Amino acid sequence: MPISTLPFLAVAVFGFLLFQTRRLYLEGFLQSPQRNWINALVAILLGWGVISGYLAESGIYASPGFLSLAPGFWLPFVPVVMALAMVLLVPSLRQGLRVFVDRTPVHWLTGIHQLRVLALGSIIKAAYGLFPAKFAWYVGIPDFLFGISAVLLTLFLVRHRGIPAWKLAPWHLAGAMVVLIPAIGLMHVYMREPLFTELFAFPMALAPTLVVPTFIMLNMLVVWRLLEQRTARSR
Repeated sequence: MPISTLPFLAVAVFGFLLFQTRRLYLEGFLQSPQRNWINALVAILLGWGVISGYLAESGIYASPGFLSLAPGFWLPFVPVVMALAMVLLVPSLRQGLRVFVDRTPVHWLTGIHQLRVLALGSIIKAAYGLFPAKFAWYVGIPDFLFGISAVLLTLFLVRHRGIPAWKLAPWHLAGAMVVLIPAIGLMHVYMREPLFTELFAFPMALAPTLVVPTFIMLNMLVVWRLLEQRTARSR
């Protein structure tokens, strides 16, 4: 198996979610049902990650039959659909996620995205001809630059406490769009690249099927909650 930062990224992101959920529960902000449903969501997403890893390692993702289904257009949305369905169906989960955003320091919510600087790895691999070049340039570079912005913004927020959280909504929205727009909008271009199947090899497959969607969901979770708060105040 090639050396990759993706397992570390998965551990870091989901470790952050579990740690903060436990912290908020112990501090009395989360009730037991809310904590349990957030943990259940994390467990389901991790379970999907295990399944995705198996499908990549076994070669199913890279098989001609699977690739003929144009997985680049829909496979990254599998964990998103799972999470969205749970949020829509379970009130305790929705309320728990509201508390999660409200009670997590804003610089933590930006700081977790510093890990996106590790997209540099795919850019370097592309430079050596080991990864689809256009995907690295059009998706990897914007993701890397957003990670750099997360480093700078987090440092700023640590030094300047009291910045209204709602002012960060555009930044979080940008964090989702810098990946979604070039990834989905140009997928037909990437699919013609000779190294396109490298996206679905293990452990690289964990990026489009778990890690990157989770980062985007974290961005959109904050956007949703901040817009909800803004709308409530304007009534």
